[in-house]
Amino acid sequence: MDKEQLLQQLLELIEELSVTVKYDRGNFKGGLIRYHEDNIYYINRKADMDTKLQTIVNELKQMRIPEKLVSPELRLAFPELLESQTENI
Repeated sequence: MDKEQLLQQLLELIEELSVTVKYDRGNFKGGLIRYHEDNIYYINRKADMDTKLQTIVNELKQMRIPEKLVSPELRLAFPELLESQTENI
């Protein structure tokens, strides 16, 4: 699975967690913010693919993710997504 497909699966996972994804340009890596009652994940359009992937994974590690939402491909590419879930229990 290539990095573009991994990014797409991560974005789908974020959206399944009821988080809106927005793209913007600027001097930031990206990340999750809360605005009023909405959770929004900002992605820097200009960031390279590795930065986008790692930023998303770092944010997701902080969230409680139902195990059934994480695809086998994401489990293989980013095992730390679920490892951090078991450490926090």
